[in-house]
Amino acid sequence: MQLSGAGAILAGAIGFIFFLGFVSGEREVGPAYPLFAKVTNKLDYMFFRGGPTPPLESTIYNSALVRLQSTVSVVDTGRNSQEQNPLSQNGGGLTSLGEDVLVLAYNGKIYASSGNGAARETAIAAPDNNREAYQALSDDPAFSQYTFHRGYLRYNDLMYIDSPSGPALISSYTEYHPEGACYTNTLARLALPEGVRSVDEISASADDWDVFFRTEPCMPFKQEHLAMEGHMAGGRMVFRAPATIIFQSGDFHLDGMRSVGPGIAQDPDAMYGKTIIVDVETGEGRILSLGHRNAQGIAALPDDTVLIAEHGPRGGDELNLIQDGLNYGWPLESYGTTYRGTRIPDSLSYGRHTQFQPPIFSWVPSVAVSGMTLVKGFDESWDGDILVSSLSDQALHRVRMEGHEAVYSERIPIGSRIRYVHQHTDGRIALWTDNSELIFLSAMQRVDEGQRFQEWLETSNLPRRVKSDLDTVMDRCVECHSFQVDDNEKAPGLSQIFNDQIAATGFEGYSDGLSNKDGRWDRENLIAFLNDPDGFAGSYMPRASIEDPRVTEALVDYLEHLDQQF
Repeated sequence: MQLSGAGAILAGAIGFIFFLGFVSGEREVGPAYPLFAKVTNKLDYMFFRGGPTPPLESTIYNSALVRLQSTVSVVDTGRNSQEQNPLSQNGGGLTSLGEDVLVLAYNGKIYASSGNGAARETAIAAPDNNREAYQALSDDPAFSQYTFHRGYLRYNDLMYIDSPSGPALISSYTEYHPEGACYTNTLARLALPEGVRSVDEISASADDWDVFFRTEPCMPFKQEHLAMEGHMAGGRMVFRAPATIIFQSGDFHLDGMRSVGPGIAQDPDAMYGKTIIVDVETGEGRILSLGHRNAQGIAALPDDTVLIAEHGPRGGDELNLIQDGLNYGWPLESYGTTYRGTRIPDSLSYGRHTQFQPPIFSWVPSVAVSGMTLVKGFDESWDGDILVSSLSDQALHRVRMEGHEAVYSERIPIGSRIRYVHQHTDGRIALWTDNSELIFLSAMQRVDEGQRFQEWLETSNLPRRVKSDLDTVMDRCVECHSFQVDDNEKAPGLSQIFNDQIAATGFEGYSDGLSNKDGRWDRENLIAFLNDPDGFAGSYMPRASIEDPRVTEALVDYLEHLDQQF
């Protein structure tokens, strides 16, 4: 392909901008850094990321033990999908009140949905985080030495509690303080009427919230990279009856890499990079543990032991079991590296966790852990597990817990950046995505594939020998293939393959030959493929070795029967 003169000039200009942006961005210095950051972010979003992730539709997700039926409720937050950095419109949290799941969005508005239809905006305003004053700093000459990300002053969590002083909503957010030109992680309480059953019974303004805790000290802006990196605020909460909140306060990238000086997570006098314990009634708080980076998931096990899911840098996302007074190492120790793939400066070990309290589980490469919840009453096969949501990995991770040990982690692809995971009071799992989707998951029992096949086999008129041989062939098929709907993880699912387009399932491992093969899986093509997979289109599947053509015909009959059931 040849470019026209104008096209070549445009391509050269874009390349030159990316080069300058790379040089400036690698060093995060220079007067042109803010401009290049904005331009390259915009171009990257337009030309390379392909725009926002398409919205999800209600579907069925498969996991090892249960199937998940989803219902999607879209929350109209007024999100601008053409924003130069869509991350500026992220954040928030979920909680339950009555029949509804409440969503605290990035814009400070609270929405409600029971999973039926679109979410509705409530009459509750979030506490004021002074967002307008913060955003105005971008145009204030007195702050021209700083680079501000206008959307990084976030609401981080929302939680319903019932403490000795009555029911309440608790909001966790990053608050800008104009009088000191500094910021804190802040907790505020909205008292609710006794016996309230629905969010529709409540109306509240920003002034109705009572601030009862702020982290110390109030942090000044930094000149390196961004002035305030609120996407590293943490802020997620868990309640421990009767009146205790535990939350994680992130390090805001005050880590010696995007800031000057030692990492703040190791400073015992600063409540950043720490797990904080706060008394809701008195507002008194203290540091519970230190050496954390940016924990966005927090949950309590049945014995009230707290777990946090913590962002690592490049590699090394962590699942930490929190114990009072322990140091978890950041930024002196991590299983990860810098974002450039090098050793973390001034770290005491490289790719190991031997000097400080290690995580009980770690994800390498990183999945960008976000929310976390303990599962109770969803399905007996999941009860006691924890669900960890992820952003870049766009999946749920179900971690099997045995006491205080993580035994395994199952990845369940969802297909959207999941900001928060929460279990509703009715048992359903709720997910909040960066696409402003509120997804409700319900457990479905897996179909007994063997029983379904045997019932069909018993009612067929096949000769006894053909039935026996077909039964043997099916045993081999299910070693790789699933007959559950939309289960294509290990191999193409077969439940609805008859007369479907060739290589059209969600399976990602098709050979080039099959991927480029035209046509449908009609009877003729299925028989030809089963007789010689490689000769049909260059498939990776080994020959089925079915000697009796009647068995092949019977297998295709069963695939046609299955297709008619859905």
